Amino acid sequence: MKKVLFIATLAAIVSSCVSKQSSSNRESSSEPNVIIESQPEPLKEVVSEEKLEPYKKLIFNTKLSVSPSQTHWVLFSNGTFISFPSGTSVKDMEKSALGILQRFNNDKLRVSKSPLVKGWIARTSKGINNFISQKQIGDRIISPTELAVLGNSNINKDKTELLIVHVNNKKR
Repeated sequence: MKKVLFIATLAAIVSSCVSKQSSSNRESSSEPNVIIESQPEPLKEVVSEEKLEPYKKLIFNTKLSVSPSQTHWVLFSNGTFISFPSGTSVKDMEKSALGILQRFNNDKLRVSKSPLVKGWIARTSKGINNFISQKQIGDRIISPTELAVLGNSNINKDKTELLIVHVNNKKR
């Protein structure tokens, strides 16, 4: 009799645990997975040919600083540029560049000297780059850390202003 009572009690406990577990599984599975993605702010402007004059030197220097293998990239007004795979449409590059730039959060930058022009390229690990011209720093001697801070500042300005001055989409 004691064995039957023990087995009945054990069965009731196990049954209770299983029903609680299955009800908690149903509750958690009925909750939808929510993924929130931020929509990029609308582009404020893509500079027209008539308004391009102040940016021509920046565009020229950036073209010389970007690797020839990177044929598709978007340049913002403060020297920030983002590269894309060959074949990406202009519209897709503009939209994606805005989204990438708006997710920028003061990432660590690596700085390297531009091989052909007087300036530096500050690069993030997420593909956001910034061209820093010699003119921006003047004649003073500047450390790589200071260049990284300046690059970060330029990227944040572009993040705020959202002004595209050039979309490069040439064929190889």
